[in-house]
Formats: sequence, structure tokens, C-alpha cells
Amino acid sequence: MSSSTTTTKNDEGDATFANASATKNIPTFDGDEKAKATDFANYFSAYSQLYHQKQMLTDHNRMAAYHAAIVGNSQVFKDKVVMDVGTGSGILACWAAQAGAKRVYAVEYTDMAHHARNVVRANGLDHIVTVIQGAVEEVVLPEEDWERFGLTLQEEQNEQQLLPDGTKDQRVVDIIISEWMGYFLLRESMLDSLVRARDTFLKPTSGLMMPSHATMMIAPIVDEEE
Repeated sequence: MSSSTTTTKNDEGDATFANASATKNIPTFDGDEKAKATDFANYFSAYSQLYHQKQMLTDHNRMAAYHAAIVGNSQVFKDKVVMDVGTGSGILACWAAQAGAKRVYAVEYTDMAHHARNVVRANGLDHIVTVIQGAVEEVVLPEEDWERFGLTLQEEQNEQQLLPDGTKDQRVVDIIISEWMGYFLLRESMLDSLVRARDTFLKPTSGLMMPSHATMMIAPIVDEEE
């Protein structure tokens, strides 16, 4: 997220309105309530609007690429546990379910989660896809899913299902999908959240990220009239 500071007229210089936590992390990870509110106002609020989702859904080249990657690789998704980070309208989560995933966690921070639930329900996929509203940094997988969907850790992970800090190991996700790229790749500023989702939920050696790689191509230009 942006590292700039937002102030009010009567409260100039209040560091708690910085769009970063005290440890310089994104506010959704360890920021206080004021930092999270600023982050939401500056970035997330736009994604709760249907018109913004429509702009992304009508980007046919982008949507066709995701559809081909998910539905066109059903053998990869069959019987897998999938997480869609920043699900928005829920379309990628639905495609993952249609491709054969046994459980899909569609994580959405904004109130667009309500529309995503309607999309999932309308497509008859609510027995596979569960929409979780909240920051992915704060998500905890439903306890009842461990037995219901047979969530399992990799063999080399801790048999006690505990991490060094004593919390339950949640690295049971086989595939993370996300439409996180923005203008000049990084505009939407989701990469930090995606990395934390990977470290928290993805199986450490067998897990897949889709997409997993990106290339930025840069060339200098000059305008002699400027």
C-alpha cells in the first residue's frame, strides 16, 4: 500500500493515519484501526463498487486468460483445496469449483463479498465455495472444514499441526489463485497480501500459485518538446 500520510484538518501530523503500520507493514497485517480505516478509504473502498468490478470483468483478454488457466487445467484443480485472494465478484472461485476443486475459499475484504455470495449461490456452487469477508492476513480457516473436506498437511509438516508460535498450521491449500495485478503490474498493491497468504495457507512444497511469475519490461523515453 502507499506509504504516504493522511491527516485531518484538526489533527495534522497524526502518525496513526499513516497508510502503514508501526512496523512498516501493510495496515491489514498489523496496523491499528485508524491505519486500517485509512487503507480502506484510499484503496479497498473502490473495489466494493459494482462498476469497478464490471471494468475488470469486461477486460476480455484478461478474463479469457484466467478461464483458460483454470478451467483448461481441470486435472490440476480436481479434488484440490483452492484459495482465491481478493475474489471480488467471485468469478475465479466459481471457475475453480467448476474445474473440480473440492473446496474453495474466496477471500474478499470489502462488501463485494455479499455480491460474491450471490454469484456463488446462483451458480449452484455454495456447497464448494465459501466466501470469507475479511483481510487475508486475519483469516482463519473454518475448524469444521478439517474433517468435512479432509484438509491435510503435507507429510513433512509438523504432525502436531502446530507452528513454532503455538498456532495451528493452516498450510493446507493446494492452489492460490488471485487477480492481483494492476497498472504497471504493482498498481493494485496486493502483492504483500498475496505473499502473506502464500506463507500462511499454501502447502510449502507442493502448493501452486496461479499466476506464479510476472515480467516487467521497461524502456526509457524522451519527449523533446517537454
